[in-house]
This record gives sequence, C-alpha cells and structure tokens, in this order.
Amino acid sequence: MAYRKVAEIFSQISGVYDRFLSLATAGQIHRWQRDLLSGMNMEGNWLDVGTGTGELLRKLGEDWRGIRVGIDPALGMLFVAKKKCPGCFFLQAVGESLPFREGSFRNVSLSLVFRHLEDKEAFLKDAFRVLESGGRIGILDIGRFRGTGVLLLLMKTLLKPLGVLIFGSDKWSFFIHSVEDSLSPEEVEAMLRSSGFSVISKERRLLGVVHLIVAVKTA
Repeated sequence: MAYRKVAEIFSQISGVYDRFLSLATAGQIHRWQRDLLSGMNMEGNWLDVGTGTGELLRKLGEDWRGIRVGIDPALGMLFVAKKKCPGCFFLQAVGESLPFREGSFRNVSLSLVFRHLEDKEAFLKDAFRVLESGGRIGILDIGRFRGTGVLLLLMKTLLKPLGVLIFGSDKWSFFIHSVEDSLSPEEVEAMLRSSGFSVISKERRLLGVVHLIVAVKTA
C-alpha cells in the first residue's frame, strides 16, 4: 500500500489512536515502550520513525539531553504529536528517505511501525547512515509467531466489530493485512545484521505477539 494511502488512514484515526492502542493492549503498550527506551542510549539526539502521536518521544521527558525528532507521513498524527510534545520537532517524511545528515542521531526508534515500511532494507540503510558510531536502533513491533493465525482469526471475528466501530471497515482491513505481512523477530534480526548492525537484545512480549529488538551501529 502506497504511503499516501497509509498517511490518509492514520490521519483519519489520529484522534482515537492512543485510546484504541491502550485498550487493545490492556495498557501494556506503555510498559513495552518504556522497556524499549531502557535499552537505548540514555542521551543524545533521538529520531522516532513513524512517530504517530509522538507518545514515545513524550515518554523521554522534557529534561532529555538531546533533540527529539519525530517523522511520519500522516500529517494528522503530527498535529496531535505536537500538542502532546511541544518541545519535540516533527516533520512529514518517510523512513526510506530520512532528511538528515550523516551521524545526526544517537538513537533511532520505531514503535509498531517496522512492519508498515514499504522497503525495509532501504530504511535500515538510511538509519545506519543517520546514526553516529555507537548509536542504537530500537524496534517494537507485532511479529509473526506460532499464534499469528489465531490472532488473525480474532481480528476477523471477535475483535472485528470493535475495530470496525472505531476505525471503519477499510481501515480495520488495513490493520489485518499489516499483521498478515509481519515478520518474525528472527527475520528482523537477520535484516539488521545484514545492514551492518549488531543485535544486542531481543525479547518477546504478550505470548510472543510483540517483540522488542535493540541493535547498535558498531562501525
């Protein structure tokens, strides 16, 4: 799906996205994001790719020692993000073409975004470029696991009425397809290694549905 359509979908749901995500994860999204942050460098410029409503950057706190930047193709999400994190900087951009110079960031993060990237290899190459030596990339995402079929069945049956009620039928179908297209954490790890990163941690959450992976640029 082209980013133009993705941006349209997420802009339309920007007002309800945080509430739905918290409800759908029973509030665990906040713990997962904090766990991801704890594995990253504790200072320096930070880039959040597919930042959405800017929640992850907001969790860094106003006393963060470095510049906090979020990018997203969905302008509606960025408007919400700026209200939530007025001390952060937000740009409309996509992960495969990061508008920053080489070595600009100490950290790059993606929260429930990696599976939506159209060209994951191109993104990882550009993320490697904008990270300084010793910089870290952190990925929190839904991944393929043994129970993916069950999750998809739930999304198409028991969870469908709620999803359609909140998002509408076409947008809920988009989320179903994003799960169908998700990668296993092992596949994500292999992609990181082939892009020059060294994986330093890989954890699973929610019975394997969610994974947290942190890797470092060592060259």
